[in-house]
Amino acid sequence: MAIPSKSGFIRTEEDARGDAEALHLRSQGYTYQRIADELGIAKSSAYERCQRALAAIPLEAVEEYRTIQREQLDRLMASWLPEAIAGNPKAAEIVLKIIEKRSKLEGTDQPIKHEVITLDAIQAEILRLEAELADTPAEA
Repeated sequence: MAIPSKSGFIRTEEDARGDAEALHLRSQGYTYQRIADELGIAKSSAYERCQRALAAIPLEAVEEYRTIQREQLDRLMASWLPEAIAGNPKAAEIVLKIIEKRSKLEGTDQPIKHEVITLDAIQAEILRLEAELADTPAEA
């Protein structure tokens, strides 16, 4: 069965299966190079297959997957947190990894962007605007 794509190329059912297989391997922790080696394709093709498979997943399915992951992380946290609090260093390491994974899942570990404007930049902008105003003909 042929599947039309946005680019106008026709994707076959075989293409879709290959994309899904690449994504499955990626979800198992394989690198793109390892996926390429496993499937006998170029590393760039492994990346492209994973991206196509991800793009084909409906948003509802992605949100359901996130919900499942949140629940799994919550259960793991509940089981390891008491030991971590009790001083078990291995449990503390696992709890920190759970926190990191949860932050990535929720997007809370994204860097905060700050814009710093110096006095020199402000002065330069004022001079530029004054010059622009001076070049504008006065209205009668």
